[in-house]
Amino acid sequence: MEITKEELFTVPNGMTVGRLIISPIIAWKMYKSPAKTWPLAAAVALSDNIDGFFARLGDEHPNLAQYGFRRSEFGRKADPLADKVFTAEILAAGMANGVIPKWLGTASLAQKGIISGLTIYNEANGIELEVTKLGKRTEFLTNIAIGSLFIAESIDDADLRTKVRTGAVALAVAGIFGASYASYNYARAASQTRVASETDDTYLA
Repeated sequence: MEITKEELFTVPNGMTVGRLIISPIIAWKMYKSPAKTWPLAAAVALSDNIDGFFARLGDEHPNLAQYGFRRSEFGRKADPLADKVFTAEILAAGMANGVIPKWLGTASLAQKGIISGLTIYNEANGIELEVTKLGKRTEFLTNIAIGSLFIAESIDDADLRTKVRTGAVALAVAGIFGASYASYNYARAASQTRVASETDDTYLA
């Protein structure tokens, strides 16, 4: 893909690159002081939804597109990558300081790593599939659950903190299972697309 100035310099892309640059700093702060830093991390995570909103503005209001409020192919690929990098860094920070159980963090990282690898492989081979609603919702559920584990660190009441952590772990497990199922469906759809493409090429030959 040729990256032109118009393709690269958009408002959503600026937010995506900014989030990617600042994510290691946020992760370090979450490792050192999760109770104080989680609101900042939540704001950075929320920006992922805001840049999507800005990208769609150009569709609804074409006059705004000239000011950078528009979609781009670069953004379509870079935004989910930045999101996964940020989440992975937060997971690593939580596993290192004991906020996130290592088995849970490992499971989430493995799921995210597998779907990222599948996506990169398929797009490198010309197979581009939209993320399903199930995939988006379960990833969101997992991220909310992981965030709740950090929020629990700021709760003084020990019993309430334990309850929040237990609920967050349960939600995270459900999210990881759901996201894994969505990843399986994605892999199956990509495989079917690849077979259909090879069949068409053979027929045309």
